[in-house]
Amino acid sequence: MRAWTSQLRFAYQPVVDLGTGSVTALEVLARSEKGDVVARARRDPELDAELAALALRSAARQEGLLPLHVNVFAATLAHLGDLTALRRAVRDAGRRPWEVTLDITPQPERVPREALVPAAGALREDGFRICVDGVGAGDLPLLLLADLSPDLLKVDAAVVAGLPHRPAYRAAVAGLRRFCDGAGALLAVEGVETELQYATARAAGAHLAQGHLFAPPARRPVVEVHLPVCPPAAPPAGAGSGGPPVAEFLHPAALLPLSASAAQVRALLTGSPEVTGVMLVDPDGVPVRAVDRDRFLLAMSGRYGHALYADRPAVRLADRPRTVRVGATAWEVLDVVAAGDGSRTADDVAVVDEAGRCVGVVRLAEVIRALADSRMEDAPGLNQLTRMPRPGAG
Repeated sequence: MRAWTSQLRFAYQPVVDLGTGSVTALEVLARSEKGDVVARARRDPELDAELAALALRSAARQEGLLPLHVNVFAATLAHLGDLTALRRAVRDAGRRPWEVTLDITPQPERVPREALVPAAGALREDGFRICVDGVGAGDLPLLLLADLSPDLLKVDAAVVAGLPHRPAYRAAVAGLRRFCDGAGALLAVEGVETELQYATARAAGAHLAQGHLFAPPARRPVVEVHLPVCPPAAPPAGAGSGGPPVAEFLHPAALLPLSASAAQVRALLTGSPEVTGVMLVDPDGVPVRAVDRDRFLLAMSGRYGHALYADRPAVRLADRPRTVRVGATAWEVLDVVAAGDGSRTADDVAVVDEAGRCVGVVRLAEVIRALADSRMEDAPGLNQLTRMPRPGAG
């Protein structure tokens, strides 16, 4: 065992299924407390192979059962042709090759393609899953990507950061999804940090994701992650098309960061009697949780309520927000409310723009009153028996 291993630690980051919200695997990440072993491994295939084996042995000591992702550079596969140390670590840990995904970071300027492709193919034949990592960050030839026939593609965090604001980035990720569909692979995104990145990655077709939004790398594996709410970008299915626009009922939203404590929410509500609820938003302004005034203050004023909740995150007393797009109608607001929890019919409904950011709230009572008034205005023109327009009316 080399001396530097005493300065090496490993962290674990969940890989999240965007469809179910479950953790499907853990990526094992090397962390050096002194020097940069990973940078050295980029230039030293023997060292890189040893790091991969140590990563798997570290995960085995955690006694977890989730599949693992282990990082290797493409040059390591091309120069060694095999990963004997990793194979031994898999065997010693009682794991099976198909429980291990090799996240390969391409280095096209240094790696002989005629050596890399057969090496990856041999590992796949033995059961290991092949992932091409960091797609979009470097100069990865399309033919090399196709010849590697990966089981998984991981889109680099630099691309993900631009998804909400760069249509071309979204088109590129959507194109990668089509490639994956044709190649029988899955598409993952890395470095997801905001609700907006999450929403646009899902819309572009990503199957899996990693990032601080769900859970940051940690010394011990975690299986419970934060799964954001993805606001609708279009009207709910079956929504009506008539009625006044929601813009007529828009009120300024009371916004607080998702990290706000219950005491902060209470101070806002008690200091502003006109506020009927608070939206807890991410750094991009996307509503993540909704606090209803009456239910929140009831919980806080109950026996031990202040002691239980005051210093804790307000999300403990919050619900998932109900949202409609800016161009929605009053009837669409009713459809959204009717499709939700019957106990929340009086809650505010958040109005979001095309990027999912909260631009205000509407109050259901005002919407119902306006729709009732519109029906009354239509009544003189209706046959009282059939409720159809009278001949010549209108």
